[in-house]
Amino acid sequence: MRLHRLLGILTLLDSRKTITASKLAKILETSERTIYRDIDILCESGIPITSSSGPSGGFSLMDDYDLSLNTMKGSDALYLMLSGMGVHPQKNTQMYQSVQNAFLKLESTVSDEHKEEIIRAKEKFLVDFKPWWGEDVCEDNIDIIKQAVLELRKLNVKYEKYNEESSQRILSPYGVVVKNSQWYLVAKCHLKNEVRIFKCSRLKEIELLDETFEIPKSFDLERFWQQSKTMFVKKTAVTVSAPSYSVKLELDANDSESLKGFIVISSSASKGRLTYELDMISFSTACNILFPLSDRIKVIAPAELKSWIEDKAKNILKLNSSL
Repeated sequence: MRLHRLLGILTLLDSRKTITASKLAKILETSERTIYRDIDILCESGIPITSSSGPSGGFSLMDDYDLSLNTMKGSDALYLMLSGMGVHPQKNTQMYQSVQNAFLKLESTVSDEHKEEIIRAKEKFLVDFKPWWGEDVCEDNIDIIKQAVLELRKLNVKYEKYNEESSQRILSPYGVVVKNSQWYLVAKCHLKNEVRIFKCSRLKEIELLDETFEIPKSFDLERFWQQSKTMFVKKTAVTVSAPSYSVKLELDANDSESLKGFIVISSSASKGRLTYELDMISFSTACNILFPLSDRIKVIAPAELKSWIEDKAKNILKLNSSL
């Protein structure tokens, strides 16, 4: 990681001429203290970095010193393509820093006018892939998986199922699918002798092997994923015998979009109002979703959910009435 960060610092110095430690820390998503340590390492290695004070001061390379780091390579184009496809590696991974460096190189190839536009856009647009509730799933093995997929090398993994049972397997990785920020490895499992889908967060131990393999010419990653997804939805619909948390509601037709995504167990309509019975997964999920909508959606059942919303409303009224 330090090597990629050092390359990032050099790329920024080479493209922006003068830049402060605080801006370097913000762009490379680290602390200013780390930046100062990295600058010292670069200076000790013979890179002529100078510093200046004042409003327009900062770090810069000595005049006429050319690093030639801004030339785009094949690997840079690969990382930019993956990013454009929506593959966003997690922070603190080699792949994440490689993507950042590729973007910095791309930025350095445009004119100063467009470079300023890019900098302003990066400061004004933010994409947050973390979920509202719960913890973000940490994919610890992204770099190894990426290397195995691109180099067609087998993996020796310890895979843990949802019931915590684990098994040792040899996999030939055919590709990766990223859905809802979670990584899935599509690979031939030599234990079962068939192509399967493995959730990457359940790969508890992973070893990159020297042995290579070939992907059958007839295999198509997108087609396999779509077929597997369709089969999974059908299987889930058949095996679900009862709703996880059944909620009965009354609402206007215009508000039905607010509940899109939940399984509809039953529905009816009368005088412009809809009555839905939904599977809302759990009590806590129902509370989080329905309370902000409680001025438009009426909870009929279960009683515990209805009582919770009523008590919550009473507490809000009591608190604000005392002001």
